[in-house]
Amino acid sequence: MESKGSRELEYTIVRKKTKKITLKVDLDGGLRLIVPKRMSEEQVREFLMKNMSAIEQMIHAVNERKKSFVSKNSILYLGKEMSVKLETSAIVPISFDGECFILNPRYAEYINILGHRWLRRKAEEYLPKRLSELAVNIGVKYAKVQVRDVKSRWGSCSSKGTISLNWRLIMAPQYVIDYVLIHELAHIPYPNHGKGFWIFVEEYCPRYKECRDWLKKNGIRLFCWSVEIENFVCQEELLDS
Repeated sequence: MESKGSRELEYTIVRKKTKKITLKVDLDGGLRLIVPKRMSEEQVREFLMKNMSAIEQMIHAVNERKKSFVSKNSILYLGKEMSVKLETSAIVPISFDGECFILNPRYAEYINILGHRWLRRKAEEYLPKRLSELAVNIGVKYAKVQVRDVKSRWGSCSSKGTISLNWRLIMAPQYVIDYVLIHELAHIPYPNHGKGFWIFVEEYCPRYKECRDWLKKNGIRLFCWSVEIENFVCQEELLDS
């Protein structure tokens, strides 16, 4: 994998056994070019220059779409928009009481950082535990599990039985999370996506097609989601004025 630049355009080159060029715009606006192994850097630059206008439009479209995933006064958790309640008496910056998030207004401007940190910690707690439960029910054993911050996958299973999961799954509905976990567990007995693999998945997740569709439709939202706190007055600030 190589990182390059053209004009003011940053891009990454991935060389594979392929006959065509595939261009992908990452959610952070970066580009990934999947090109034939023998394609020269000059040919890559020529391709970029030739298609620069279309590429810039693609990047702009992604950036505009990201703006639509801002939640007002709520945090996306397990497929639901959980409201944020402001309490000046809150001891910690942010917490969750099972129904809504409690935020100390002093930290309102840091809600995005706090929200993502809370979700990631919850993912590191919930996902491995749920994976273990499903593995016991299904009757398969994996080597270990890790929760990671990745841009292009919901999960993966290595040949040694290590399952990696994207922490952003914690924002998806529980039945969708289960599908991803079952999908990765299915790779223990079935390394590829052959017919036997999907029969196995369907046995333990009959709604798997619905879950796949949900991820295709809503997946980008989990990557681009952010939160804003609007229209509030901090009582402490009011008293100090």
